[in-house]
Amino acid sequence: MRFVDEAWIIVRSGKGGRGAVSFRREKFIPRGGPDGGDGGKGGDIVFRADPDLLTLYDLRLRRIYEARNGEGGMGRQKNGKAAADLVIDVPVGTELYELPPLEPVEPAPEDQDVPESPPSFKPVYEIGKDDADAGDAEAPVEVEEEAPEEPLLVDLTTPGQTFVACQGGRGGKGNLHFASATMRTPRFAQPGEPGEERRIRLVLKVLADVGIIGLPNAGKSTFIAAVSRAQPKIAAYPFTTLTPNLGVVENDYGDRLVLADIPGLIEGAHLGHGLGHRFLRHVERTRVLLHVVSAEDASPEGIFEAFAVVDEELRRFDPALAERPQIRVVNKIDLLTPEDLAARREAARAAGQKVFFMSALTGEGVEAVLEAIWLAVCSRDADGNLRPGE
Repeated sequence: MRFVDEAWIIVRSGKGGRGAVSFRREKFIPRGGPDGGDGGKGGDIVFRADPDLLTLYDLRLRRIYEARNGEGGMGRQKNGKAAADLVIDVPVGTELYELPPLEPVEPAPEDQDVPESPPSFKPVYEIGKDDADAGDAEAPVEVEEEAPEEPLLVDLTTPGQTFVACQGGRGGKGNLHFASATMRTPRFAQPGEPGEERRIRLVLKVLADVGIIGLPNAGKSTFIAAVSRAQPKIAAYPFTTLTPNLGVVENDYGDRLVLADIPGLIEGAHLGHGLGHRFLRHVERTRVLLHVVSAEDASPEGIFEAFAVVDEELRRFDPALAERPQIRVVNKIDLLTPEDLAARREAARAAGQKVFFMSALTGEGVEAVLEAIWLAVCSRDADGNLRPGE
């Protein structure tokens, strides 16, 4: 199934049922009086966080969701049946934003002539002005108006969490409710209330403890496949990972960590280069970032230059994300000679920064990286055992 992390839909709750206009008619009871029942309530639109879902792909296939209307009331004081709520399941970590309603397109009047093609406009120059004078005139600058910020309705971060997006309309009252001493035979009833309609944008942000970031072809997918049961696509070319991958790591005490492998970033990702940085939203909820670079991109003289490229893209996307704690790792040390590896270790030591060296392919140094992840994400209890932090 395709990984889809953004979609928009239109939701409509059900209308309330109409109240009944009815009068009691029985033998030997000539004036039974009104007995019209109430209409049923319309169905609500309810969003529910489902931990078994990982993508918004299903919501791309269907754009409009409508709940059923309530049934109308009947005679003999019988109320109409209330409609069932329409429950829409979404992945845990989905944010709901309200979009402005679509404006209806008004058809052109029949008597108005519609041109087959738009007219062409040619520049008009004043007589007596040369090209140099015409070039001095400043062209008007068009200023694009910023789109209004979409209000956040809810952030579904807990499994089973629900949110009522549209309330169903209440059912109308039957004529039974309108009988009085001065009005013995009311021949009217209330109509049901209309339902609500909203246009909603859904944005999925993966819930993970650790986000794995880095340049393309740094070995991020190889690492997550080595430490978990995830099976991402692995190949010897950049941008193998096109969508985020999730992996679960479990220790001896049954504690679990969720790792998110994010597609590689390149310089200029904030301008749309490469895959852009739209997938960085999936590491906004993480507590720790695992920053992986290839040993081929980390020379002894500029071992931190590769880290700086991604750090700058993080800062441009979200300054708060750039301040998130990082575990820096140089991968693919199996491609280095012992002398080259020693030179890189010495450069990191001289800079006074903690850098881990590993080979996700051979497993060398992987355990040390995992231990650093557990220490960064979890805390120790009184017995010295690691426990997930708050």
